[in-house]
Amino acid sequence: MKIGIITINDNNNYGNRLQNYALQEWLHCKLKIDEVNTIWYDPQYTYVSKFNLFTWKTWIKYILNLGGVRSYLKDCYYLDNIRMYNIGKFSRKIHTKFDLKILDKDYDYFIVGSDQVWNPKFWATEEYGQIRFLRFVPKEKRIAYAASIAIPSISKDKEQFFKDSLNEMKAISMREKAGAELVKKLTGRDVPVVVDPTILLSKEEWQKIELVPEWYYGEKYILTYFLGNPSPIIENLAKKNNWKIFNLMDKSNLDLYASRVEEFVYLIEHAELVATDSFHACVFSILMNTPFLVINRQQKGVADMTSRLDTLLDLFGYQNRYIIDGKCDLSDDEILYMDFSNVKAIQEREVARSTAYMKKALNIN
Repeated sequence: MKIGIITINDNNNYGNRLQNYALQEWLHCKLKIDEVNTIWYDPQYTYVSKFNLFTWKTWIKYILNLGGVRSYLKDCYYLDNIRMYNIGKFSRKIHTKFDLKILDKDYDYFIVGSDQVWNPKFWATEEYGQIRFLRFVPKEKRIAYAASIAIPSISKDKEQFFKDSLNEMKAISMREKAGAELVKKLTGRDVPVVVDPTILLSKEEWQKIELVPEWYYGEKYILTYFLGNPSPIIENLAKKNNWKIFNLMDKSNLDLYASRVEEFVYLIEHAELVATDSFHACVFSILMNTPFLVINRQQKGVADMTSRLDTLLDLFGYQNRYIIDGKCDLSDDEILYMDFSNVKAIQEREVARSTAYMKKALNIN
């Protein structure tokens, strides 16, 4: 059997690359699929920034300084390209075909997922919607695994497209409860909620790809991964325990900001605490049994921010890990000492559910 994966193509996000790798590894190594390829359909996202210096539109933006282009070129462009290049190194571990012009006969099935593949805000063009709903192949070959819409509702101008596209899928599973509810509302179709592909691989399997950052000398640290300044809670914990704070979004620290994907996993496992608003940083904190806090800078319950995190935390029983408006109801000891005793059993149960779903979708006995 030969399967093609469609997901978001870029080298700007650790979680996206890790979930892509995990789905491919799981299908090939655990479900014993003969050949699995990720279809890279967007050539502008390779190992350099999508920001093209040589278009006439860019020069107009530069002259008028639209969107702060001058500041971006001065402060961020170089750093962002190094970061994307380092993340792109990991993409080379993913079996990839750089072409969407695929004959139907070449693949038995296509799987779209995971990540926010069905979020129209992430479509550069309308063609992306066609691609991410697999409308370039027959209906009987279209499968969604842990797809995410990540917005509370679909705008009227896209509603019919979503209805038609969802109804034409052979099999659908969603990553968030909110997404499954939206599919039900649009189509009347009940679809399962399954775990993100990163949860399909064990802690031990993820440890095999880790890399120790060359700049790291064994000091204890809190790892932060979110936009904005650290909460006083984080700063106080670091000061109290004489720990450093490593901020993965700190552009003044190139070593951290341009961390490789394998270093991202290592830094999460070996942190004393992870503070983040990233879904996948939470996933890896749970898998690696690292205490974590979710920094929520929006009102809790806003679908485009918390639906994926709420689903994840509900699954593992960590609903109390939020810092909301700078406040946390946990004591310092409760923050730093988490009970991970049920993680493996929950993970194994969810892997079994996902395996059953995928085998049925792929007609595997």
